[in-house]
Amino acid sequence: MEIIASLKRNTSLVMIVLFCHQFSFAQTEINLDGRDSYIEKAMTQFDRGNWDEGKKTVDLGLKRYPFDSDLKMLSGKYHHHKGQNEKARYDLVKALQINPDNVDAKQILVNVELETERYSSAICYVNELLEVNPYWRGLWRKKIELYKLQGNFVEANRLQERISQIYPDDKKLKEDYIYAMELDAAAKRKEGDIDGAIEISKKLLKENPEKVENYILMANDYLKAGDLNTALSYLDRGLNSFPENSELINKKAGVLAQQKKYDELLPFLQKKGYAQQYSYYLMEAARYSKNQQTHILYGKIFEENPGNEEAFDNIYNYTVAVQQYDEALRLIKVQRRVNGDSKELYLKELAVYEMMGNDSKSIALTKRLFERYPNDYDVQNAYVKVIFEEAKYKMSEKRYAEAIDDWYKVIQYGDEDYVYVARNSIFNAHVELGEYLDALNVLNELIANDKDNKDFYLKRADLYYRQKNFNMALSAYENILDQTEGNQRNRFLSGYGNLSTLIIKDLVEVFRYDQALQYAERWLEQDPKNELALRYAINLSYQTNSLEKAYLYAESGNRAHPNSTFFIVKMAEITAENPENYEEVYNLLLEKVSADPYNQDLINAYAQITEDYSHQLIRGERSPDAIENLDNALRYAPNNNTLKYTKGIAYEKIKNYDSAYYYQSFYVPSPQEEKQFNHYLYYLYYKSLDNEIGLHHLRSRPGDIDVINPISAISYSHIDNNNTYSGRINYAGRPPGKGYQIQAAWMREWNYKTTTLIDAAWANQFFPTISINASIFRDITKLKEVNLELGIGYRILDTVSSNANLGNRNMFNFVVGATKVIDDFRINARLNNFILDGRYLYNLTVNGRYTLWSPKHYVTAMAGVGSSPDVELLDYQVYDGFSALNTMVGAGFTYMFAKNVSFGVLGTWYNYRNNDGIYRNHHNIFLNLNVAF
Repeated sequence: MEIIASLKRNTSLVMIVLFCHQFSFAQTEINLDGRDSYIEKAMTQFDRGNWDEGKKTVDLGLKRYPFDSDLKMLSGKYHHHKGQNEKARYDLVKALQINPDNVDAKQILVNVELETERYSSAICYVNELLEVNPYWRGLWRKKIELYKLQGNFVEANRLQERISQIYPDDKKLKEDYIYAMELDAAAKRKEGDIDGAIEISKKLLKENPEKVENYILMANDYLKAGDLNTALSYLDRGLNSFPENSELINKKAGVLAQQKKYDELLPFLQKKGYAQQYSYYLMEAARYSKNQQTHILYGKIFEENPGNEEAFDNIYNYTVAVQQYDEALRLIKVQRRVNGDSKELYLKELAVYEMMGNDSKSIALTKRLFERYPNDYDVQNAYVKVIFEEAKYKMSEKRYAEAIDDWYKVIQYGDEDYVYVARNSIFNAHVELGEYLDALNVLNELIANDKDNKDFYLKRADLYYRQKNFNMALSAYENILDQTEGNQRNRFLSGYGNLSTLIIKDLVEVFRYDQALQYAERWLEQDPKNELALRYAINLSYQTNSLEKAYLYAESGNRAHPNSTFFIVKMAEITAENPENYEEVYNLLLEKVSADPYNQDLINAYAQITEDYSHQLIRGERSPDAIENLDNALRYAPNNNTLKYTKGIAYEKIKNYDSAYYYQSFYVPSPQEEKQFNHYLYYLYYKSLDNEIGLHHLRSRPGDIDVINPISAISYSHIDNNNTYSGRINYAGRPPGKGYQIQAAWMREWNYKTTTLIDAAWANQFFPTISINASIFRDITKLKEVNLELGIGYRILDTVSSNANLGNRNMFNFVVGATKVIDDFRINARLNNFILDGRYLYNLTVNGRYTLWSPKHYVTAMAGVGSSPDVELLDYQVYDGFSALNTMVGAGFTYMFAKNVSFGVLGTWYNYRNNDGIYRNHHNIFLNLNVAF
């Protein structure tokens, strides 16, 4: 056919099976759950470094349990270890589709996405893991690392600070946090962002006050900012902890000298024993004192006339210059009392508080200033700065609703830069609150003001995705794709693929396969050669029963990725969905595996089609062909227990029970199935033995007479190839004496459809004197595997101890029977036709049997009607009821106590009319014990 021809044209390619639960083949006939054994064995092999052996174990498990999430996770783990990240991602995503809570799969996916630089996707999986275990410290570190690799240092630093606060006793987290801040602070200094460096230095000093360098860096940052007084305060803090540190001493001396505070500097140097420096600065102090008479004179003027603004300005500037901030505040208070409040006084007071580092006073005063002078440009700027910082703090504390109010104030009074940051922050706050409609409105305003900013379109796509508006989410992304080209478009195309993957995953989790397929096809419209999109399209087409479409996507994938055998294998798997194609696909895969005999994935694919094709051959009475194919497959997969088990089924079909027992014993049942499976193995073992001894006992009792007529027997059977030879001795003791019957039988299987049985017996009394029977059994395929029986028989009945009034003791019989097996039920019907004493007699018997665990474990029920007793009772001659209505019902069971011992019980109840015209009952119990060896 054309499909197979298309496959054969790709003979140069190596076929690799990447599992997918939609395409797993039918498993063996017994559904046993032993997945834990596969998982534990594979994990042990991986831990010991036996990766290839472990992968074989995983593949064996997947053949039997294609929907097991842990087995798929282990397959992905193997591919990740081998550096096959595309295969690993596919397997791990499949594992999560089956079980979204598979933590191990998500962990490995984080590493896969990290190694393939798909940082956004990795962060998504980290977030999912943190939802399960929010206290997983190593995962928080991984998330920080991903943010840094993504270039999002702001978020990385924010997160590092937060988890350091959450786990204050974790030394490793603290070290990482401190190191990151040190790098960030250095970067800020290099960029000239002194305010940013100061903020980070404060945090560094708070986290690590035992490091002297932090005090020095803090002081240097404030010196660069021109805040000498605050720099001096941090140097003093450092000297409290490290009083003899020379670098701190020299730094403080330099700051005091710069402030001209010689009255503090000289005693400090003298105390520390720095004589040379003391002498130098003593001379500098002498020179400085000559020029300090002006502020003293203005001070006297101000004391006499506090309203003199010239004196106030001069003395105020002096006190600020020498960092006498408390004195500066006193001067402002005096000036305010004399001249009243003014904006200038408030601004001077604010400047002093800021130089003192008194943030609470600065913030309160700034807000009071804004209330009084809301239209003043400088006041507005100061107010916006305060509100901006408050909003940032509230965002960090997740007080998003309060922060939104502050951000709108920033928008109202701030400049363009502040407004830009505020709008973005309002958007983020609404997103965090789950207020997606409000967030969308804000985002639309941002886009209207900056239509070329593609980040806004990405945020819009993410926002629509959060709202489960998948169509609009992709449309927003497609707007970006339409505006870009070349490498830039390829980068955005990767993000488009990530978003499409999330959408498809969400839809698959709620079984909306049709919609998921539509989004996979939409993905392919933008990126026709994307391998993951093609795989999704194949899988979802299969899931929606669109096999033709699945095949077309597999063909497209093969053309786009000729070096990937995944798509060729999928083409073969889809073709094999039609059992009529098993043979062709089998031959194709045999050709491939012969050319590449060490490709484990290819071997797995070949083993799977061999198993399916073999079951088809077994059902078609071609077990020898199935065995030949299975032998070929086992050459490449000698440890594949599923193939061995299937081979055992084939041997059982042709009644080669010793081989059937051997190969089926490779199956490893689950604890729930172990009892049933062991019973079935007992049966196969029993059937594999060549000899059998049977002990039989019949207890027969008329319903109206308290008399028991027992019959006992011993039998022996021997199997020789297709022949079974049997001998039996029956014994009965009755008032007239003892009766014996000696019987011999020969059964032969001429082929798998035809069997014959011939038996003959002689007896002295109580049994037919002569008994000869011959039957042929034939399976009729056209009648849906019904087994037909045709037989003839001859008996000379014993009338010495019988009440039968017969003129002729010769009885001829002709039997027609049919047997049909339907699953665990077996139904047999036999019509016996007799000629006795010139009269035609008949007996129809129907027997139903239900198999429990094996053909040697069953319960049975039967019923019969006729003008003669059942033929078995005729052989035993336990009663005479000829030419009269005979009815019978019965029930029993057979059970195997051990693998070579079986026991059976059967009870029957007959009702018949005797020669006197009276209806009588007759009860029988048959007991038998069989031992095979």
